[in-house]
Amino acid sequence: MPPELVDNQLALKLDSTWGDPESWVANGGHWTDLEDVRTCINQRVTGCPDTSPLAWFFRTVGASRTRPLRRALVVGCGTGQLEREIARAGWVEKIVASDLSAKALALARKQAVEWPFIEYVQADMNQIPVGTDPFLPGSFDAVLGVSSVHHCSELEHLYESLAVLLKPSGWLFLDEYVGPDRFQWSNEQLGFINRLADLLPEQLMTTLSGQLKRNFRAPTVEEVIAVDPSEAVCSSNLLPLVGRYFQLVEVRPYGGALLHLLLAETAQNFASESASLYRQCVIAAEEELYRAGRLAHDFACVIARAPA
Repeated sequence: MPPELVDNQLALKLDSTWGDPESWVANGGHWTDLEDVRTCINQRVTGCPDTSPLAWFFRTVGASRTRPLRRALVVGCGTGQLEREIARAGWVEKIVASDLSAKALALARKQAVEWPFIEYVQADMNQIPVGTDPFLPGSFDAVLGVSSVHHCSELEHLYESLAVLLKPSGWLFLDEYVGPDRFQWSNEQLGFINRLADLLPEQLMTTLSGQLKRNFRAPTVEEVIAVDPSEAVCSSNLLPLVGRYFQLVEVRPYGGALLHLLLAETAQNFASESASLYRQCVIAAEEELYRAGRLAHDFACVIARAPA
C-alpha cells in the first residue's frame, strides 16, 4: 500500500490492541468460545446447528457457480484465522488478505506458511487503493469481512470500493457487530444483563484476574477510543448502508446483545459440564428476549452481490 495511504498512528494503535492474541484472553474467554453458543449462532444464521455461517456462505455461492472460487479478498484479516479456514476447506484458489496492523499481518503470515496462495497486504479499509495491485477492479469473485467492517469509519467509501473490486454479480459476505456505535448500549439492554448477572453464582461471573463482573455499564465513548479509535465507529450504519451498493441476498441477525457482554472474560466458567444448566439458561434467556421483541440484535451475517 502506498505509504501516504497508511495512517501510521492508527496502525500502531491497532498493533498494540490486536497484535497480541494472548492478551485478548488474558482475563478470560468470550461468548463464541462456547460450543453451545456457536451451535446457537449456527442455527440462527444457517438453520443447521452443525453448519457455520462461513460454510453457509460458500454453500450459497456454490449453488449458483462452481467452486473453488478463483480469487477472494478478506478485509480486516487480523491474524488470519478466516483465510486459513477458507484455505483448509479448499473454497478459494487465491486469497488476498488485508489489514492495517503490521503486527497482526506478521502473525498471520507466520501461521499461513503452508498456504502460499494467501497473499497478505497492509491496507486501510477506509481508503483501499483501488487500481493498485492486488486491488484491481473486477478481480475478485468474493469479498469477506468478519469482525472487521464495524471498525470502518468510511463505510460508504468502503462499500463503493468493494463493489468495484468485485466481478459483476460477485459475492459479499459479512459477519459483524451491528449494534450501537461505540458500544453505547441502552439502559434497557444493560438492565436485562445486570438482572441476569445478579442471579448467577459469583464463581461463574469472576474473571481469570479475580474481577467479579457485576453492574455492567456502557463504556464512555472516550474509553472506547482510548483502546481502539476504530472500534464500532459507525457500526449501526453497517446494515442500512450495504443495500445501497449491493443486492441483498440474505440478512441473518444472530443475537449477542446479552451474551456478548455477559460472557466477556467469563465464558470459560460456563464451559464445564457442571455449568451446563447455567450455560443453557443464559442462552435461553437471550433467545426469549428476542422472541418477545425486547432486544435488538447486535450481530448479523449478510450475503449480498455486486451489481451485474
